[in-house]
Amino acid sequence: MNRRRFFALVVMLGLGALVVVGRSVQVAVLEHDEWKRLALRQQEQVIEVPGPRGTIRSADGYVLATSVSRVAIQIDTKLLNYPEIFIHAAAPLLGVSQEELDRRLDHGPRNVWLAKRVQRERAEQVRVLAPQAIVLVPDFARIYPQGSLAAPVIGFVGREELHTVGRAGFEHDFDAYLAGEPEQYLTVKDAIQRKVRLERLHRGRAGYDLELTLEARLQARCESVLSEAIARHGARAASAVVADAQTGRILALASLPSFDPANPGAVRPENWRLRPVQDAFEPGSTVKPIVAAAALSCDVVRRGERFDCRHRGTRVAGHWIRDHVDPGLYTLDEIIVQSANVGIIQVAERVPEEILWRAFDAFGFGRRTGVGFPAEARGLLPEPRTWSKLSRAGFALGQELTVSPLQLAMAYAAIANGGWLLQPQLVISESGADHRAADPQRTRVLDEDLARRLRDMLEGVVREGTGKLAGVSGYRTAGKTGTAQRAVAGTFDDEHHVAWFAGFLPMPDPRLVVVVAIEDPSVNDFWASTVAAPAFADIAEASVCLLDLSPTEPVSIPASQVARREEASAEDGA
Repeated sequence: MNRRRFFALVVMLGLGALVVVGRSVQVAVLEHDEWKRLALRQQEQVIEVPGPRGTIRSADGYVLATSVSRVAIQIDTKLLNYPEIFIHAAAPLLGVSQEELDRRLDHGPRNVWLAKRVQRERAEQVRVLAPQAIVLVPDFARIYPQGSLAAPVIGFVGREELHTVGRAGFEHDFDAYLAGEPEQYLTVKDAIQRKVRLERLHRGRAGYDLELTLEARLQARCESVLSEAIARHGARAASAVVADAQTGRILALASLPSFDPANPGAVRPENWRLRPVQDAFEPGSTVKPIVAAAALSCDVVRRGERFDCRHRGTRVAGHWIRDHVDPGLYTLDEIIVQSANVGIIQVAERVPEEILWRAFDAFGFGRRTGVGFPAEARGLLPEPRTWSKLSRAGFALGQELTVSPLQLAMAYAAIANGGWLLQPQLVISESGADHRAADPQRTRVLDEDLARRLRDMLEGVVREGTGKLAGVSGYRTAGKTGTAQRAVAGTFDDEHHVAWFAGFLPMPDPRLVVVVAIEDPSVNDFWASTVAAPAFADIAEASVCLLDLSPTEPVSIPASQVARREEASAEDGA
């Protein structure tokens, strides 16, 4: 061989070897970490799987929301050998069309989630069709065993990959407590990209349970009564609050129309709202006892004094304000019992504006109650510096201010319990903390004698005034009607109203406060005395029965029932 050619060959081989060695050093030493990362990326995949979400229960032990074990199905499209056959067999098992499944496999990423929240038996049937390409990952489904019961309180969840995320209600507000900590799983592939094992890297933690103060049976009865009231009066919506007058615990919080938390998209988003907490309206005559309290506390009404209500109305700042009571002279107690507009305006005109405003402020109007529910309504309580010449009369009639049903319930609880404004409680225990033994947060707003005087007035409303249909047989009941106009597009008219009834029982030491608000009743009439008062009576009767409160007066039995009993006794004797 020519020496020159041989030398050239040796040089070329040497250079080639040098290049190979240099590249080897670059890959094995200088770029080691990067190539290792790429290799692990091809062979391993870390999947984060949330643990089971915490359970939401009622105070009487009913499960309102919980999680059940399911699996998610992931497929590696590169390892799917016969996609047409797989699609034909898997589509019926997954409940999707063949066209939809083909689109997802053909146009998606390499690793595709075929289905989530699937029962394991069904998932195993799918895996058998392509065991080399499919991996099953632990997953959980959120279910609501009581259906739509208390749905606006509970809320609902959404999904982000395998993560369940609270979207509304307590599911959203307590998402961090309910969600817990996720688990991490490692999927390992072999040299030809087959998944060979699923290994848990990090054990997560299940979410904390949440126990509410709601009594599920009472909640169900409240929703049933409101549903009947909406149907009977052609109403737009309805709300109800039942609270413990001594502790502030919310025993029922009903909002209709409602929704199925398992399928919230089937209704309009406005039905997701918890109306008793998140909506506020003018309270109408339900605030007349507060005006009376302000007048009595500053001693501007003489005992036995009568107010002139003989003209079916009065003129204030050039505006005629109608009255619906029989013309006559009324004492302060009679003004409340008969809901005399002219009389309460005369009373309010004697109270200095600042003192009248402070009375409403003391009862919690114009600020959130602190119940802990997201987006709670503050309501509207304008300060005296913004008042017009009509404002004092407007406040006396429950106009120019707005309150939520929950705010009104807490105000009436203060009258019922001897003068203490309570912070409402809706959660008994969360994140391991139990609030059962905690003393209620409260503020003195009335002295006991004044609270007792107001209770007597309100008992007269049910006994002989505008609230006769709110009476509960066997239980001395107190309360107040209120019919208010509802603003639509910023204006008031004679077609849109809210019928209120707020009250408590059993007298003389009330345990329960009930507030009912019926929005836009349009069939028959819209007056609170005939729309809201009967609904209050039904809810109050259910409350005392389910909570086993003893009657405070003889139970009156209808004459028809008495006759039937006498006939039955005669037949037995014969």
